Amino acid sequence: MAWHLAPIILSLCAFLVVILVAVITFYKNCFLYFKSRGIPFLKPSIPFGNATSFFLGKVGFGALFRDWYLEIQKNGWPIGGAYFCGKPVYIPVDNEIIKKILVSDFIIFPNHGLYIEEKSDPLSGHLFNMEGYKWKNLRAKLPSAFTAAKMRKNVVIMEGFSRELVKRLDQNQSINIKDVLSRFSIDIISACAFGLETETLKQQNQELTKQARAFFDVQWCRTKNSLVILIPRHILSLFQFRLFPKKTTNFFMNLFKDVKEQRQKETTKRNDLTDLLLDLCVKTNKDFSGEGTMEPLNFNEMAAQMYVFFEAGFETSSSTLTLTLYELAANLNIQTKLRQEINNILEKYNGQIGYDAINEMEYLDRVFDETLRKYPIFPILPRICTKDYAIPGTDVTIEKNAFIMVTNFGIQYDPRYYPDPMKFDPERFTDENKAKRPYCSYAPFGEGPRICVGKRFGIWQTKIGLAAIIKNYNVTLSKKMKLPFTLEPSGLVLRAKGDVWLDFEKINTN
Repeated sequence: MAWHLAPIILSLCAFLVVILVAVITFYKNCFLYFKSRGIPFLKPSIPFGNATSFFLGKVGFGALFRDWYLEIQKNGWPIGGAYFCGKPVYIPVDNEIIKKILVSDFIIFPNHGLYIEEKSDPLSGHLFNMEGYKWKNLRAKLPSAFTAAKMRKNVVIMEGFSRELVKRLDQNQSINIKDVLSRFSIDIISACAFGLETETLKQQNQELTKQARAFFDVQWCRTKNSLVILIPRHILSLFQFRLFPKKTTNFFMNLFKDVKEQRQKETTKRNDLTDLLLDLCVKTNKDFSGEGTMEPLNFNEMAAQMYVFFEAGFETSSSTLTLTLYELAANLNIQTKLRQEINNILEKYNGQIGYDAINEMEYLDRVFDETLRKYPIFPILPRICTKDYAIPGTDVTIEKNAFIMVTNFGIQYDPRYYPDPMKFDPERFTDENKAKRPYCSYAPFGEGPRICVGKRFGIWQTKIGLAAIIKNYNVTLSKKMKLPFTLEPSGLVLRAKGDVWLDFEKINTN
């Protein structure tokens, strides 16, 4: 019997050897990409290239590309290469090169290169993923939803929710603040952008909260985004790859359909994001050049934009606020200084946290900026090269369709700009210190034409929530808080790993 099995075992072993040799040959050929072009690169290994720590679950996307940047910077290379498995990735480090990619030569690097498939996965067709003429048209129209005048109106709504937030914090001393701030942010974006009273802060609409979190738990997860980076879009589309589960898609498509139908019944315009998108569903809109006419949005396109603004409006702001409170609880001297500024300025405004009061809070600005310096919520700025590009002043040519990863996480940990980068220090953002750093050395919202269109909204939402909390509470680390503090390694955006437990001691303001 053993004699009869021997040929089978030998054949199987031979087959495995052939497969192994083929895999090794494939990777060795892939790993010649940068060497053959004379571009310095980090030494890769089979099978993960330079991403072994990522695939072993030790770091997330942001930290992986940050670490590549810092190693290339340490080597003194203006731009270097690394491999995500077998895929070559350009990592620019020199500030002038980064400025050219993001700003001055943006026309050559206009797209993120992420997955978009509007037919089978309609919610993927949002502004962040959109490309070309469609992106230009929509990007030119959306800033009108975030003008200073409209933000003043939104601030009134935000301030009302900040009072509800303070009431919620009164209920307990030790609180998992991540959950509370997620609900706070959901209520704000729902009210300001869609005119919805969701009341998730009052523990209502649990399904909305669940489906809202699915965006970051499901779409921007390790496995799906690895596939997006490694596999060409047309192949993913061929297999009807989906970023969003059908349940999430159906939930939000139905929600936004109800919003649209309700708005069409109303006789008075709210002049918010929803009204703007409804206007873009009409054929009479000029295109981005002002000379042609843009195609109207269909419902799926409208819903995708509503969806991405909803998600970005709640998760990025709630995470920023959570991380700021954690740092203030760990650095009580900074918290005390911030509270003194808040109280001093609010005395001029009868205790009202409003637009003008927040605008005067310079130290609040510094605390906010330092949080996003240390924790840029979206930590990468991917770009695709649309044609061969010879980098001025170098011998490097980035080839058409090459994948470039500008990493704001890496830039903002660069010791040339931010000595002792792990330290939380708002003084980095005094006018004097900011003037010492070059343009594009701080880019938590991106930079250039692809800068976050909702930046102003997110800043106001976070600052108002923070001012309300620090005015009313001493915030300290809870005994329930697991230390050392770490970031979640499984997602694309930066989030605290696990719950963030803080103690809130009410301050007598009478």
